[in-house]
Amino acid sequence: MTYLATPEFATDWPEWARWLIGDPLAVVLYLLGALVVLAIAHAVIGHTVKRLAAKPWTLGGDGDVSEAERAHNQARREARIKTLGSVAHSTVKAVVWILTICLVLERLGVSMGLIITTLGVLGVGVGLGAQSMVKDMIAGMFILAEDQFGIGDQVDAEQASGKVVSMSLRITTLRDDDGVIWYVPNGTVTRIGNSSQHRPPATGEAATS
Repeated sequence: MTYLATPEFATDWPEWARWLIGDPLAVVLYLLGALVVLAIAHAVIGHTVKRLAAKPWTLGGDGDVSEAERAHNQARREARIKTLGSVAHSTVKAVVWILTICLVLERLGVSMGLIITTLGVLGVGVGLGAQSMVKDMIAGMFILAEDQFGIGDQVDAEQASGKVVSMSLRITTLRDDDGVIWYVPNGTVTRIGNSSQHRPPATGEAATS
């Protein structure tokens, strides 16, 4: 790595001042650079999410549903897009800060080989200790991306069935007909029955909606 050389105008400065515009200045620049990258990424992702959420999406069969159900489907798509945008924000933030910390540590004299080895060991440890959580979050991402179900849908999630009252990447919360709340980890769901999604209107429904 190329280190910052002492500028000519600072050659007569005290040693502490020359040190201050060396490593400490480089660390500050790294941190400022990370903040700028995060701000740009936040703006780009936010703008993209806003455009996609505002754009009316038409899925096969939308012409056969009532206006109320069409509005419900559109609201669910918007919620799904915003959730995926939140995941993108978190991922970019984690990557940027990990890279920034690595650069700062290398600047302070820590071997890059040691940094990579440490990250590898930590990654293995976290992966083994949080396998179920990672599995739940990956399953949650696929549920959102594929629009398998959304808040307000009546679903059968194998372990429990009922109305979806809340969703996160890790857990889906259902309320059954008896009013019992069920917390279902997304990674444990192997099949989903959705009796609400793209349901054709009943006889006379279109006329009354």
